Amino acid sequence: MGKNNRIEELRKADLFSRLEPGDLAALLPIARARQVDSGEILFSAGDRASGFYVLLEGKIKLYKVSADGKEYILRVVRNGQTFAEAAAFSGPTYPVFAESMSQCRLVYFDANDFRDLIQRSPQLALNMIATMAALLQSLNRKIEDLSLREVAARLSRHLLAQARVEHHEAADGVSFQLETTKSALAARLGTISETLSRTFKKLQQQGLVVMERDRVTLLNCRQLQQVADGDLKL
Repeated sequence: MGKNNRIEELRKADLFSRLEPGDLAALLPIARARQVDSGEILFSAGDRASGFYVLLEGKIKLYKVSADGKEYILRVVRNGQTFAEAAAFSGPTYPVFAESMSQCRLVYFDANDFRDLIQRSPQLALNMIATMAALLQSLNRKIEDLSLREVAARLSRHLLAQARVEHHEAADGVSFQLETTKSALAARLGTISETLSRTFKKLQQQGLVVMERDRVTLLNCRQLQQVADGDLKL
């Protein structure tokens, strides 16, 4: 791949989107391309946090494993997003597992090399702060959901959010595959599989969604948003 093509790929990442061409070119010597197949572990909880990744193509799940072996997915990383930057710059080890959910193309940045580059690029430093702030807001929303919202509201918010990611909008008739198993989704939403199944059934009975295996079709996004906001109870 030519230099210009590599620069354009990096520009698509949220972290690098506002950089000048010279700053983008300065990234190339420290950017290490990597390709992985589905199911590969990029790092495990407890591994030394030596750097972070930019996902160019594919999906990566970040998760923890409980003492009894249950997997709890904290985040699904998508194209253009970074991950592991907080651990790479603030902690000695990665606190979670990172596993590919599909074939992926990534770029790895060593934390020390990237830190040296930040000192020479104020815009890159500002982008890093903005990216970390967005991640913190996302985690705060997740805590709010788990502590204040009912399961139906949490599930509705999740379905609407996934529709926007997959189709750039949440509209009636939009269909998509659940990005995790139902048991993993239940854990992510802070509930159990049985409660999640009952909630899906209620959404279907109200004519808000259709569920076929792991594929969801949204039928009434306006009312689904009302459930998500807590304005409509099932």
